[in-house]
Amino acid sequence: MKVIKVKNITKSYNGNVVLGPINLEIESGSSVAIFGANGAGKTTLCEIISNTKNASTGEIEYNFNKKDIPYVVGINFQDQVYPNFITVKELINFYHKIYLDKIKPEIFNSMLDKFQLKELYKRKVNSLSGGQRQRVNLFLSLFHQPKIYIGDEISTGLDVKTRIDIINFLQEQISLNNITLILVSHNLDEIQALCKRIIF
Repeated sequence: MKVIKVKNITKSYNGNVVLGPINLEIESGSSVAIFGANGAGKTTLCEIISNTKNASTGEIEYNFNKKDIPYVVGINFQDQVYPNFITVKELINFYHKIYLDKIKPEIFNSMLDKFQLKELYKRKVNSLSGGQRQRVNLFLSLFHQPKIYIGDEISTGLDVKTRIDIINFLQEQISLNNITLILVSHNLDEIQALCKRIIF
């Protein structure tokens, strides 16, 4: 079953086409890597798929209601920015309130333990190491058990051990919840570990 169908999508800035036209179908439960040179439009495509950026032309068809994207899709972009003053606990509580009616408390709490985030509660998010911050990002994109996970360069800048930990976390969640994966990555080892299809 196709969960997403990308139909003749393009993106232009000031009349210059930077992406497309793209035609693409993604099956439910599949694991897809989007691979290509810097500036090729990989992140832009993911932003359009996740409805955080508008396409210039074309359309995206979903097998669910578009208004449900925040609940169906989990997004982990490379350069996620948080306010300087916010702590890990405050950030998690903010997301918890937004999704309160959509999550199961026992799953939420077990994932907090799995990602070892309670030990970071008092820390400012922007003071975390790369690996710690990525654990927070992964948790925030997965705790509501999305059907689709979009990850953009999720292990960039991480040391080998942390990268392996992050990949293992993601593999486990994908397997447990039959998540459709869309992964933007330059790391071939990461792609091999997580994906069965590559789109160049």
